[in-house]
Amino acid sequence: MEVVDDKLIGQLIDKTKKNSRGVPTMVFIDNVDAWIDKFTAEKLVEDLNQYLNKFKYMEAQISRHSEGVKGKIPDMEKALETIDYMEKKEKAKPLTVDYMVSNNLWAKAEVKVPESVYLWLGADIMCEYSMKEARELLNSNLEKAKSQLKTNETDLDFVRDQMTVCEVNIARVYNETVKRKQLEQAKKK
Repeated sequence: MEVVDDKLIGQLIDKTKKNSRGVPTMVFIDNVDAWIDKFTAEKLVEDLNQYLNKFKYMEAQISRHSEGVKGKIPDMEKALETIDYMEKKEKAKPLTVDYMVSNNLWAKAEVKVPESVYLWLGADIMCEYSMKEARELLNSNLEKAKSQLKTNETDLDFVRDQMTVCEVNIARVYNETVKRKQLEQAKKK
């Protein structure tokens, strides 16, 4: 029976190379024979599958976060357009708006152009802002959201690359195992 080194998990990743989220880089197993001799194929595949599952989980989390951010961007842009529209409107003339009374029931109202707006911040919090403050806040949040999307895309690419390295490593270990079994069977004949 072979002695299996329990420190395999730590050797499959390069802890010195990480991305912005701190996700480690997978090691490409270049000498599959040596790794199988040192750790056994079953242990290698098991640990590589653990990493693959972790990377899949990270990918799902980053994708979910990106979808949430993507959903907020149109709302921020629409709020900025509304502020633009209200600032261009003459103060003396009333503003005609359509608002929803209930599902499928809309009403028209004439309101004076407001000096301030209320922004829904989430978690049941709404705050009043001047037009200038609201524009600054929305522009800042919009830029942060777009920046976060770019960062998420970069992180997704990195995680997907690590998943590919994992899958290639698993395939190479599996292929080497098959090759060894074939050689063993050929020797028995």
